Amino acid sequence: MRLYIFHRTTYSYPSAVTQSYNELRLHPLSNDWQKCISTTLSILPICRPQSYLDLNGNIVHFFELPEAHHRLLIEARSIVETISQVDFQNFPYGVNLSKLSKMEGIPECRDYLQTSTYVEINPEVWRMAVDIQDSSKDVFQTAYQVMEFIYQNFEYCKSTTTVDTHANEVLKIRRGVCQDFAHAALALCRCIGIPARYVSGYFYDSSRDQRMRGAEASHAWIEVMVGGHGWFGLDPTNNRVVDDTYVILGTGRDYRDVAPVTGSYYGPSPDGFEVTVRVKSTDD
Repeated sequence: MRLYIFHRTTYSYPSAVTQSYNELRLHPLSNDWQKCISTTLSILPICRPQSYLDLNGNIVHFFELPEAHHRLLIEARSIVETISQVDFQNFPYGVNLSKLSKMEGIPECRDYLQTSTYVEINPEVWRMAVDIQDSSKDVFQTAYQVMEFIYQNFEYCKSTTTVDTHANEVLKIRRGVCQDFAHAALALCRCIGIPARYVSGYFYDSSRDQRMRGAEASHAWIEVMVGGHGWFGLDPTNNRVVDDTYVILGTGRDYRDVAPVTGSYYGPSPDGFEVTVRVKSTDD
């Protein structure tokens, strides 16, 4: 599938701000499941961003605006070709939970088994994860049960949480948005030893009535490592195994590692903030 993604972020300030330093993670990755054909960044006030790869292999653009300005506009336009990450007729069942102890010795998995900024491994979350697991001894089946539990028992609500809400709070109130559901799933998976990482990106809702939760916005889900099979994406917001309608911007321990736009500046808080996202198939 070939998808076109438009992402615009706008900040407006009540008076001039200066010394603005920003990082963007808006460039889709190229990997086994997707190929980024092109990405164009537009920034106002005009500047020339530079880029680097972070420790998680994500493409990061950064720029600075030392001069005074009242508005910051960031636009990214991308074209991405995707393929499904998984054979839906042959899920990676058959890996027993007893093999998870070996994951701690794999560098690729170590960071995704530990506490991070928005995810904590603690006895209360472990107890909840064990109850969800029930009698399952299979890694993928257990991770799927975690996804299904969140989808069925958590309320999708935009006004309850912020970008700084911790997984512990989400698991307590059982409300939030895709970022919160991803953090909750990470906590539950990690507590029982399943390596799980946060994924930032988008998805294309092909349904005519836009039934998917989180459509036309930045999206978040998780990937779990199934030994011998690799990483598999699970979307607890929509109770879906990730397919070719999803586009990955970046992966990390949690939202802190892959926020689309971060930065600092000198001046007053914004009095206007707007994010616009559109995802379309080039066949539309």
